[in-house]
Amino acid sequence: MLSILKKIRPMRVVLISLAILSLIFKAKTGTPVSYDGWPMIETVFIPVMAPLITMVLLLDSLIATIWLSQSTGEEKNRYRLILGCNITTIIIMLTVWIPVFVALLT
Repeated sequence: MLSILKKIRPMRVVLISLAILSLIFKAKTGTPVSYDGWPMIETVFIPVMAPLITMVLLLDSLIATIWLSQSTGEEKNRYRLILGCNITTIIIMLTVWIPVFVALLT
């Protein structure tokens, strides 16, 4: 586990950790919006940050794909690992957050 964290480097670890935190602290669908206190984090801040985190993960995947095409050997395996982590996190984020945003639009 520690070797995987070393391979994907600290910035990506923080990015994936933020994505996981946004999944953990997601408010239930239909929860009324609160504009003060700690509930504001679940009902305003986290739903705003989730699409931004997803977009940064997509951008990082694009950059990793470019570097993957130019690398060889161990570096190629490292970028494949990074892509796998990013794509898995993106799929989980979309699966969890799309119903929330669809409920907001209907």
